[in-house]
Amino acid sequence: MLASFKPSSSNAYILASLMIAHVYFVRRFPAPGESLQAENFYGETGGKGLNVLVGLHKLAVPVNGILPCGYHPTSQQQLQHILAEWQLNHITPAIIAEHNGHGVALIDAQGQNQIIIFPGANALLGEADIQRQTAHIQQADLTYAPFELPDAAIIAAFSIARAANRMTVLNPSPYRTINPTLLAVTDVLIMNQTEAQAWLNGSPEHFSTRSTTLAWLRHIQFNQRFPGKSLVITLGDQGVVALLEDGSIHQQEAFDTQVVDSIGAGDAFASAFLASLLQGNHLSTALQYGCASASLCIRQSGLLAHLPTRDILQSFLSGQGSGTNS
Repeated sequence: MLASFKPSSSNAYILASLMIAHVYFVRRFPAPGESLQAENFYGETGGKGLNVLVGLHKLAVPVNGILPCGYHPTSQQQLQHILAEWQLNHITPAIIAEHNGHGVALIDAQGQNQIIIFPGANALLGEADIQRQTAHIQQADLTYAPFELPDAAIIAAFSIARAANRMTVLNPSPYRTINPTLLAVTDVLIMNQTEAQAWLNGSPEHFSTRSTTLAWLRHIQFNQRFPGKSLVITLGDQGVVALLEDGSIHQQEAFDTQVVDSIGAGDAFASAFLASLLQGNHLSTALQYGCASASLCIRQSGLLAHLPTRDILQSFLSGQGSGTNS
């Protein structure tokens, strides 16, 4: 479906996981049993689904969605703050647990990260919650979900979207085995090289560059093995490759960037990539927009405040040249 995607309403529906992030900067990652003192810290409200929702909203894409949250007073305060800050009061909260999701991240001197999460309310989002959103899902050109939410909720949303002939986009992160039923109702998968390695039984060398990634996808006969699926793999400083369901290949080099904080880079990419598609741009342009958005975000700490508006993204790209390898 991605190869022939043509938006009609240009809007999106997001299954928006909510996570309260605690981020620690360290010189290096600790060894087992070792304690380290962090050199810096910040806290931020985020979550893979919420990040993409806010990113699309800042890029002027009409967006709707559902946001699991806790009923504890602190959880409710966090929810109301994020909805008000980003003018998302039209988003439906699903109050289904005591606490919101939480995450702890370590970032080393090279800007690489390690993350652990407690899903909280995100883990309890169910099919019934999704069924109440049927009309919104049917009206959206695409429905997007991350793996911070349960399979049953994602399958329910994607099944509604598919029945309405709408595109479904899965970000299988944090990675777990992809349920065959979920895969069957997924049109597009967006993942990083680590997730691709786990799903496709590869090694780090297979996903070290754009050329090795494409060679591995050809070797495993991806299109024959997963007919009808499009795959977008982000490769950090190596850029991104896309193999569509029709066998066409697209790629985009990364923009030269000094990495400060790589947390949320994939969400920054996904939001701008999808926004560009929804605005009717060619896939190669969408990949370029995604890489530009990631570049703008990873050069500073924090994510939501640094997700670009359309004007900021256009200004950045105007100063960079095209840089597209389609």
